[in-house]
Amino acid sequence: MTYPEPVTGAGAARDCLGVIHIPKSGGVALRSALTHLEVAYTGPLYFDHPYFGLSDYVWSTPSPNRETIAATVDLQSVVANHCAVIGHHSGPQLLAAGCNALAVQLREPRSRLLSLYRYWQSQPRSVLEGWGRWGSSVVARAISPFHDFLSHPDVWPATDNLLARQTLGLYTSSGPALLRRQRLSRAYRVILHERPFIAEWNSSSDRFLERICERLGIETVPPIGRDNVTDVVGDQQVLDAATRRLLDRFTSVDRLFLDRLCSDRILPSRSHRDLDSDFELTADRLHFTIK
Repeated sequence: MTYPEPVTGAGAARDCLGVIHIPKSGGVALRSALTHLEVAYTGPLYFDHPYFGLSDYVWSTPSPNRETIAATVDLQSVVANHCAVIGHHSGPQLLAAGCNALAVQLREPRSRLLSLYRYWQSQPRSVLEGWGRWGSSVVARAISPFHDFLSHPDVWPATDNLLARQTLGLYTSSGPALLRRQRLSRAYRVILHERPFIAEWNSSSDRFLERICERLGIETVPPIGRDNVTDVVGDQQVLDAATRRLLDRFTSVDRLFLDRLCSDRILPSRSHRDLDSDFELTADRLHFTIK
């Protein structure tokens, strides 16, 4: 992938923090808190094109949701006029739009997939229709059993190692590419090289918001709640060996990414056992049985 150069010159922001909202990682509550800060932009532009994987999903989205999807050029004026921007944007797009620092809240990746699946299951038909082909071809796949959902070729933009893909811009235009360790390492160096980068676990949302406010020079930190909590509407499901292998496949690069962040002391260290416990607790809460 070719990484775009940040905006420079008259159109560049003097100092803007790009906050990457990875789905089902606590970003909705953070967005709500940031709406209390005049210097922060929280929408309506909230998605970028790579988020959807395929361009057909973007162009088939009807209004008003279509107007929430931004190209880099659309974000440039937003970045130039704000000190923070949050959205389902990739790290490279935020940098290309003029941000000079990044922040991201991360979650144990298998737990994120369980939560995404249950959240999508709860979406009414009207919401799916409002997203065009993305709603009918991707989100609607959550009506299937979890194993079938993960293995369906249409859902990869939202499931295939999204932590690393969205943060580092490891996207393709036609489908999921094999993310080798070398490709991850190169993107990691490019995005994080000599650039302020804030990372916290989703269980430390208060600390994440405090660090954002500290970066922005804001002394009074707005309250943060628990928004967009995933409810269970589907039946109890079993995570058998085959399904757990799929989970490992779609999170293997994410785990390498998290390990690298922890070893570089960018993200607070958590052991693999701690992450396994998080996954087991999430599975139980969302009505999955591990076998």
